[in-house]
Amino acid sequence: MNLIDRYIQEVGRYIPRRKRGDILAELRSLLVDTLEDRFGQAPSETQIEDLLKEFGRPRDVAASYYPQSQYLVGPTLYPLFRMVAWIVVAAVLGAQAIAWGIGMFVAGETFSTLEMIASLVNSVPVSLGWLLITFMVLQYFDAKPHLEEDPWDPQKLPEINPEQDLKRWEVITGLVFGILALVLVTFFPQWIGFITTPGGKFYPNPIILDYLVLIKIALTAGIGLNLFLLWRGRWALTTRLLRIGLDIYDVFVLALLVIGHNEWLTARSAGGFLDAIEAIEGIADGGWELVGMQAFRLAFAVALIVTVIEILTSIYRLIKSRLRSDFSAKNAVLKVE
Repeated sequence: MNLIDRYIQEVGRYIPRRKRGDILAELRSLLVDTLEDRFGQAPSETQIEDLLKEFGRPRDVAASYYPQSQYLVGPTLYPLFRMVAWIVVAAVLGAQAIAWGIGMFVAGETFSTLEMIASLVNSVPVSLGWLLITFMVLQYFDAKPHLEEDPWDPQKLPEINPEQDLKRWEVITGLVFGILALVLVTFFPQWIGFITTPGGKFYPNPIILDYLVLIKIALTAGIGLNLFLLWRGRWALTTRLLRIGLDIYDVFVLALLVIGHNEWLTARSAGGFLDAIEAIEGIADGGWELVGMQAFRLAFAVALIVTVIEILTSIYRLIKSRLRSDFSAKNAVLKVE
């Protein structure tokens, strides 16, 4: 019944969470009862596959549980709506965060908590409202995105593997911060640096500006992968390899940033750890610039180490997962023989 389980899992992707349990239980019962009525207690894999082809694509099955007049955005459009909605929220939050950050820490403006909440209450619902209206129009005209062009084949259903489950909030968090950083380096590169106090003297970071193009490439690629993951809803071998590749590129960029900061600090006789302590002690004498650059170097060095650990961990998990899959496949072949 593994094919049935995979089919049920895929149908669940197109059903809202609050009704998913009852609907999937009903669908499973219907499938099992139909199999038993037609083929007895032990149907073959081919018979199960034929039944699933008869039921149709998981997305269409999910849509059949809701009459057209009972929803604003139905199961056919719901996955696309959900993905675009998270993108809209992330973009709005990123734009607001940049505006507040520049206003408070560079221009010296002050924003009360009430003003920030009022701004979000105004911008986020309005943006989502227009998005909902757009999808309501698409729903009214029965628009259906053709995301699956190949003939429906149950054997292509994704395997049930907890390691492929997507931690949606983790991806969305990465998407928000990625958009925030990309907006900053694209539209406000002159404000990349640090300040002593809100409204105080601003010190630009020349090293980051030197590698701005490489940073933009890394951020854009990361955002693109996160958007693709939200659309697919799960990890796969291809996306795992892409993630590892992007992490390797991030290591390259971070290494350049660390080396650049080392050279900048060494040129000012402040490249060592003891020099950093002396720089902190010299803050009262105007040593803020050295302290800030030391902090940037430390932050990039930590990020470099963490990223290398993530790469090694991802490679280990990928190899472990592939070995497990090969072992399961061999066992299945032996059982058939």
